[in-house]
Amino acid sequence: MPYRETGNLAYKQLCLLWNSAIWRMTKIAHLVKMVEMKRLFPICLIGVGILILLGSAGVWGYNQKVQHPSSAPLPDVVADLDLTESLMAERAITEFTRLHGEGFPITSGAVGMYGADHSATLWVAGAPLQPVAGRMLVAMRDKIASTAGRSPFSPVGERQDGTRTVYELDGMGQKHFYFQSGKMIVWLAVNPERAEEALTQVLKFYP
Repeated sequence: MPYRETGNLAYKQLCLLWNSAIWRMTKIAHLVKMVEMKRLFPICLIGVGILILLGSAGVWGYNQKVQHPSSAPLPDVVADLDLTESLMAERAITEFTRLHGEGFPITSGAVGMYGADHSATLWVAGAPLQPVAGRMLVAMRDKIASTAGRSPFSPVGERQDGTRTVYELDGMGQKHFYFQSGKMIVWLAVNPERAEEALTQVLKFYP
């Protein structure tokens, strides 16, 4: 064919012009990109700096909460029993970890005794995050299950309160219930005759 034998000068020139145009467009795009990068680079640096500051502030705040825990809330009355004695913050956390084990960061705590003869007792421990509280609950459940026969607590069963699970135990002449409330773990020990009333009120206080 004539085209294959002699070529087409117009076509070749068009190709050259097209390639030249593409090269120029590529160069312009590269220059624009460089300008945009130079313009955005300081903004990116500022953004990274802000993230570092926020992260540092978060770590500092976390450490402060763990090192200087606050008091967790307690109801004034449980099953017609008045709050007669309480431990707050660090003292409560010491008591909680003594009875229920260590290994998790606790940022708030409270222990409340109700009635003249301490017919009911509440232990409350707060975690920095809700998922951490969830892991605390599972760890407590697994520890009790693994020490069956050697622990003063005997698992009785579970019940549902909405979407959360309430674990029930017997031990030391009382009924025991423990569950998660947001970032907190709540443990209730109460004499059997007041157990259902006390649990209903405590679940309402710690939704």
